Amino acid sequence: MKTKTLGLVDLIALEVGMTVGAGIFTYLPIASSKAGNGAIIALVIAAVPMLFILLNLIIIGSILPTTGGTFKYGAYLFSPTFSFVGLWIYLFGAFAGFFPLTALTLAKYLKTIWQNIPLIPFAILILTVFYIINVFGIKIASRMEIVFVATLFISLFVYVFFGLQDVKPVNLEGIFSHSIDAVLYSAALLTFIFLGSNAVLEVGGEIKNARRNMPLSVIISFVAVLIIYLAIAFVTFGVASPEVSAEGTLSAVATRFLEGFFYYFFTFGGPVLAIVTSINATYMWGSRSLIALSRMGIIPSRLSKQNRWETPYFLITGIWIISCMSLLIIGEEGLDIFALFASIGGVAILIPSILALTRIKRYHRLQQLVPGYVKKKWFSFLPRLGVLFSVIIFVLLIYQLVTEHNPYYLIGLIAWIAAGLIYIKLRRKYLKSRNKDPFEKEVSSELFIE
Repeated sequence: MKTKTLGLVDLIALEVGMTVGAGIFTYLPIASSKAGNGAIIALVIAAVPMLFILLNLIIIGSILPTTGGTFKYGAYLFSPTFSFVGLWIYLFGAFAGFFPLTALTLAKYLKTIWQNIPLIPFAILILTVFYIINVFGIKIASRMEIVFVATLFISLFVYVFFGLQDVKPVNLEGIFSHSIDAVLYSAALLTFIFLGSNAVLEVGGEIKNARRNMPLSVIISFVAVLIIYLAIAFVTFGVASPEVSAEGTLSAVATRFLEGFFYYFFTFGGPVLAIVTSINATYMWGSRSLIALSRMGIIPSRLSKQNRWETPYFLITGIWIISCMSLLIIGEEGLDIFALFASIGGVAILIPSILALTRIKRYHRLQQLVPGYVKKKWFSFLPRLGVLFSVIIFVLLIYQLVTEHNPYYLIGLIAWIAAGLIYIKLRRKYLKSRNKDPFEKEVSSELFIE
């Protein structure tokens, strides 16, 4: 059993740090291109369903704190196949969407300083650098992450503090006048930037007094993140609206009120480090989640083979190859596509965990672990609301993918899902033939203990 080392303050720092990253810098300009300064309203709208979705996750997380809970809850309590498909779609969103999106956006930010850099080759170079860093072990990568996150928050303070002095009220007029479909689509897209607090499910087995600290930390960090996002959006649109979407980066907005040292500190300490930390963290934790699947037998153990620095180099290499291929195939005009893929994956992985909450009442031994603040009626009401919001977001994103982009992208996503379904069916059949199927065990709290 792992030592429980994470307290309330540790969790809040982890959740805020995991949430406030590349998302606000990559998604806000994209949302602005759809809804203008109505993206401010879209931010608030996006926060509402994400709060209810996260409430479901923290309730089940406080009942059964475990490591790797995002997959385990849905797999053991609801459906192994459905949970794997949710994870499979998430992997597609991460490898073909999030990694290319963040690398290309980082290249665009750096292009505001070095105008002659080629975007796609430079984006591939960025992915390659962090691929190499992570091949040499998580210790180096995690030490870099601590420094990067601290610098990021200082730079955000610089952006908001100086930007507030240049906000023009006229730029914020008409934020309610944009078409409802543009605002709703932007809100669906922006839900992705509130993901991060759910990372607490991956370290549940290491939390002190998880039944209290897990829900409390998520609520506090969620409110803090929303305030940070609204402050950034208020400054961004108040200073530069309606040029935000045209310029495409917050660094371009910052040139209006920052200069010299403060401008370069914000550009490198803000969007650049935010994107760098997101790429680095996703390399670290993405490969570790796949290792957990390997230990359960869901993917062959050979794929999780580690080198002398305890890095699963086959998995890391696969992530790097798929991400680079996505950049080469879709190209530098694909920011919207990459963002859609990432958001679709981010929503898909949460649905099985939400549905798992409805199954707790079927198991007497698990019911005994339910915290006192959780009312019985919540097991019906909250999951239904969470699934409803998730499905609405998912449908809006798919609709946007179908109506505004090449149909081959949807065909590619469907083919990926079909491949995942075929794989998990065949893999479980193989495991059952050898009496190694982990989901044949009787459900109990012991299954979730690391």
